[in-house]
Amino acid sequence: MPTPNPASEFPSGEGTRNVPKSNSFHDDDPKYLDISFNFFNINFCNIRGFRSDVQSMEHHLNFTKPHLLFLIETQLSEATDSNPFSVLSYFLHSHFRSKVGCCVYVHNDLTCSRAHALQSSEFSTIWL
Repeated sequence: MPTPNPASEFPSGEGTRNVPKSNSFHDDDPKYLDISFNFFNINFCNIRGFRSDVQSMEHHLNFTKPHLLFLIETQLSEATDSNPFSVLSYFLHSHFRSKVGCCVYVHNDLTCSRAHALQSSEFSTIWL
């Protein structure tokens, strides 16, 4: 079983989990992500207010280069424009809501689509 990396550089101290890449017949297919060290890096953080931690988040993405970064408690209104939160090499899926909210940064090397039909207006969720 993989060992977690040390805590990330986020103020809240959430860390990284490395999930081993399965050895499959897709290894030679260019549309599948070639991951060095056979790890798929997924990061999670309770950001507790996105606006105040944007620089830390951007530094974290540029330094650790996770494949997915999930953020909760973004605390931005639904009408918030996500463009100021864009990061080179990542696609941002957001579900901003005041007092709660979440988003996920997906590395551009991954093929990912959002399952809007599974989402509910009652919960702050993102289905990929």
